[in-house]
Amino acid sequence: MKTDFFRKDLNLKNRWWHRLLFIIFIFSFLGISGYIIIDMLNSAEFPRYKKVELLSDRMDSELRLLSDLVKPEEKIAVYEHNLYGYYGGKLFYDAWGGWLLKQKIYCSKNIASHIEEIEMIEKPGLIEKITKKTDINYEYRGNLGLVSLQDFKTYLSENNAHCIEVIDLFDLENSKALSWALEAENEIVWEKSIIKSILYLLTGISIVIIGFFILVILYYKVFLYIVFGRQKPYDKR
Repeated sequence: MKTDFFRKDLNLKNRWWHRLLFIIFIFSFLGISGYIIIDMLNSAEFPRYKKVELLSDRMDSELRLLSDLVKPEEKIAVYEHNLYGYYGGKLFYDAWGGWLLKQKIYCSKNIASHIEEIEMIEKPGLIEKITKKTDINYEYRGNLGLVSLQDFKTYLSENNAHCIEVIDLFDLENSKALSWALEAENEIVWEKSIIKSILYLLTGISIVIIGFFILVILYYKVFLYIVFGRQKPYDKR
């Protein structure tokens, strides 16, 4: 003698309302699961990415644009969460790593030795002096002043800089200057991960499965108990 989870004592398979609820349950599960999967596939959280290497590991003595160091299918970010989500109604990545790749940033392991080369590439419009950002952090606090070429080289060497950005000087019409691109120094290269993307989708589906499993328990253990009362012992011979 034992009790049965599916309440065979009620002969539910012969009750029309139970069959109707079963059909509604199946279609609801498939519909919600499909919606969740489509929503996840089209969200800013998908696909998922895995770390490849530090951007600085791809630099050598040769002068290259930052965008040339990153493959079209790759992204750059300091932290993985910077690759996903929205900010101000736009993709967060487009406002940070994606934005950096669109800037005119030159990189090299020995960037200080390439200043004159960059000057030749960027003329006309590049003024004679160079900009140096002192006491800089990610909020751009500190001073922005023009210094001599030698002082700028010394500044880059002392800070072990690898990247330089060509910036517009808004207070001087049609003028540009060079500045240390600190934002690009600690970037990490990321590529799409099939395994992490699948696990991400499975997480969403698992939540749906758990939710419907709870509904099944509530149906058999709460709803049927309220309607029909305590289960009668079921003999399985």
